[in-house]
Amino acid sequence: MTGVRIALATLAAATMTAPLMAQGTCEIEVRKPFQLTSAQLYIQKHDAQTNDQDRAKLLKQALRVLTDNPERIKNEAGRNFLLGGLYARWFQDQGARPVVRAKRGDLGFSENPEGEFFLPAAMDEAMSAVEREMPMCADSTMRYRNAVFSKVLNTSIAYYNAKQYDPAIEYANFALQLNPRSPQVGAAYQVLANSSQAKGDLPGAIASLEKAIAKMGTDAASAPNRVSAMFNLAILTRDHAMKQEGAVRSTALRRAAELFKMVTDAAPDGPNAATARAAYARTLQDAGDTVAVANVYADMLASPTKYTALQLFEAGVVLANGKKFDDAAKVYEAGLEMNPSYRDALFNIANVYFALRQPEKMAPKVEKLRAVDPMNPDVLKLVGAVWQERGRQATDPKAKKLAQDSTIAYVEKAAKVPARVIVNQFTVARNGTASINGTVENLGAATTNFTVVFELLDKAGNGVGSATIIVEAVGAKTVREFNVQATGASPVAWRYTMR
Repeated sequence: MTGVRIALATLAAATMTAPLMAQGTCEIEVRKPFQLTSAQLYIQKHDAQTNDQDRAKLLKQALRVLTDNPERIKNEAGRNFLLGGLYARWFQDQGARPVVRAKRGDLGFSENPEGEFFLPAAMDEAMSAVEREMPMCADSTMRYRNAVFSKVLNTSIAYYNAKQYDPAIEYANFALQLNPRSPQVGAAYQVLANSSQAKGDLPGAIASLEKAIAKMGTDAASAPNRVSAMFNLAILTRDHAMKQEGAVRSTALRRAAELFKMVTDAAPDGPNAATARAAYARTLQDAGDTVAVANVYADMLASPTKYTALQLFEAGVVLANGKKFDDAAKVYEAGLEMNPSYRDALFNIANVYFALRQPEKMAPKVEKLRAVDPMNPDVLKLVGAVWQERGRQATDPKAKKLAQDSTIAYVEKAAKVPARVIVNQFTVARNGTASINGTVENLGAATTNFTVVFELLDKAGNGVGSATIIVEAVGAKTVREFNVQATGASPVAWRYTMR
């Protein structure tokens, strides 16, 4: 199972309309002592000024008033609140480029002017000082934090989208330092998770995604994103667990299984539910918990009509991989009652019956499979496998000779198939439009064009729509991809012919 990255939308930058006075029950004194009044006057002139140089000069003057001999200002909450406003204004005055580092003298600090000013740390320090002294003013300090946070976060997302993962991580962490209480911190953690995953740091990706989920809402509107994130977390946790050994591996796999179950419980009909359900059982199986695996499919075996065909088919894969072939055959048969032409289920149940040494049950499934997927040497080899098993069980010499000859004939026929068609993805939209993605492999010795006619099938196996695709200039022993769409009434499967 491979990881799935979270899609990140570009966030709109916040517009700062930061108040000089706190609001509501928060009453920060920003007029006394006189230094604060003086700083406010400079700030007001700055806000009214349009010349960039004059704006910078006014901010420097305001900052010097607040930072030269700060011990003389007996109002730390007011002083730091105004400092936060100065930092936000300085940041926005830099234009589109998100500048977070500068020389201290560039802002107007008299002390250590050649030293580095680091905005996230400075903003957090100033606003935290206000919040410690006046906890009721957290909403007011949030205004200044967010004035910088959104632009820094957008920069992080832009770096991620450009596949520059190191600066994406750096700016996401800047954003979190600026405002760890922002409603958008989940997006910052998603950047960290995706970027860490892209760099191969699965533990880092897992830790960040867990934090992102913790910050998500629990209301109905947030549920789809939360479930999707849990599904991604389950995949990452499983991927990382499979690289471990011993008890560490088993514990991590059980955690992944727990997450997959949370996905199915939270959204039993969601887009990832079927995959999560199958992954849940497979992960428990890999963890060595055979009892739990049996419990997962007990109800499915007892009442298969409660489940969809795809859910039954996915259960069949897990059961067959666990060598529970009798149970796998039952769920496959139940699923094929609902969707008798589903190619992968026909192929898999044929192999299950071969494992069970039941050629007479295998034969009709293989013939049905040939009608669906005729241009595939693996299917013809399955016909040979039917005859092979018949020959193994035959006692009459003539029957055994017929079976042996038939086995050889179909293996030779499979070797002469000119092409192999493989469908990798089959999806159906609500309007009945089906998208079929796959490949054509030229098994011959010369470049060839292939014409493939796909027919959409409904639950009864009836044709409900079709589309033709020409795959041109497929070189000898090479593979060419194709993508075709067709529309029909409630299609659930496909079959094709090649011309």
